[in-house]
Amino acid sequence: MTVGLPRIQALLLIALLGSCGYRMVRPDIGEGRNIAVPTAINNSSWLGLEAPLTRGVRADLQRLLDVRLGSGSRSDLVLKTDIADVGRSSRLALRSGGAAVGISTLGVHWQLEDSQGNLLGEGNIRRSLEFLTSLDEDAYFAFDELISEIAQQIALEVGAQMEQPLIPQEKE
Repeated sequence: MTVGLPRIQALLLIALLGSCGYRMVRPDIGEGRNIAVPTAINNSSWLGLEAPLTRGVRADLQRLLDVRLGSGSRSDLVLKTDIADVGRSSRLALRSGGAAVGISTLGVHWQLEDSQGNLLGEGNIRRSLEFLTSLDEDAYFAFDELISEIAQQIALEVGAQMEQPLIPQEKE
């Protein structure tokens, strides 16, 4: 029996991923707990980012972890998100005015609390993405991509937090 090239490539990929510390998310993380995810707080001048962020976080939590969405005091856990940093700038200005390349930046702070409001974990995620105006991309196009990435990252970080014993931390 011969070992085909695809099988060798798959074995090499598994070996490389295992050696760099990358792990897949265990499907039982969350143990069926109810988690409330209130709408993200958005105090920036970029209105409308909070709804897609909240939808994305909720969807990724359910897709990646063994959790059920709950509401308020009936939930075991509460995940709060706060849009902390939003910006847009141009990297390459055109002589005719406008910009050929823009950069959107989005920063989100998250907090995981138990039903009594005790802090269990928190984190900050900040990402930037360039967009090309010549391809009809704009800041909102970049924000959509950033929201998708950040929502998934929040779900992964919450999952990593839930893998450990959930012990309340002192709030700063």
